Amino acid sequence: MKKLIIATLFACMAGFGLQAQVDFNPKIGVNASGLDAKIKDFRSEARAGWNAGFDLRVGNEMIFFQPGVHIYNINAELSQNPDLDDVSFLKDETTIQLVKFPIDLGIRLTGGNGLINIYAVGGITPTLLAGVKESSNIQLREDDINDFNLGANFGAGVDIFFLTFDVRYEIGLKDFYVDAPGRNNIISASVGLRF
Repeated sequence: MKKLIIATLFACMAGFGLQAQVDFNPKIGVNASGLDAKIKDFRSEARAGWNAGFDLRVGNEMIFFQPGVHIYNINAELSQNPDLDDVSFLKDETTIQLVKFPIDLGIRLTGGNGLINIYAVGGITPTLLAGVKESSNIQLREDDINDFNLGANFGAGVDIFFLTFDVRYEIGLKDFYVDAPGRNNIISASVGLRF
C-alpha cells in the first residue's frame, strides 16, 4: 500500500510536469503536535519540532496541483506513571521522525500567477515513520508507532516575489500508536523559495 501511494505520487508529479508549468518550492519551518496518548505504563505528549522539504506547484492557472515530500522532526515528552502525585516519577524526551507526502489541490485566491499571490491548499497526507530516538529511561520503540499513517490537511499561504510563507493544519485520520488511541494533529508554519 505504501509503495503504491509513493509510486502514484511520483508518477503524477512526472506526468503533470511534462504538460504544465512547474514551480519548485523548497521550504523549512516549525511545527507543533497535539498528540497525547497513554502507552503501556507511560504517557507520550508531542511538542514542537521542525520540518523541511519541498513542494511542486504544477500549473499556472487559478487551480493547481501540489505534491510534496517533507521530513518532520517531532519532539515528544515521555512520563512514567504521570497520574501519581509523586513528583519523582520518571520523565524523558525522544524524537520521532516522519516523512510526509502531501498530495494537495490549491487555488490562487488572487487570480493568476503574479508577483504577490494568496492561495489556499488542501488534500491528503500519507506519512511514513522514519525513526525514533530511543530514550534511556522509558522505552518507546519504532514498533510502538504505526509505520504508515494518513492525515487530511488544509492551509493558506502567500507568495511575495520568489518567497513563500504558509501555514497548514493536518488532522490525523488514524491512530498514531499501535496499541493506544490518539491521532496526531499537527500545525506547521513554513518559509521557502519559489522558482
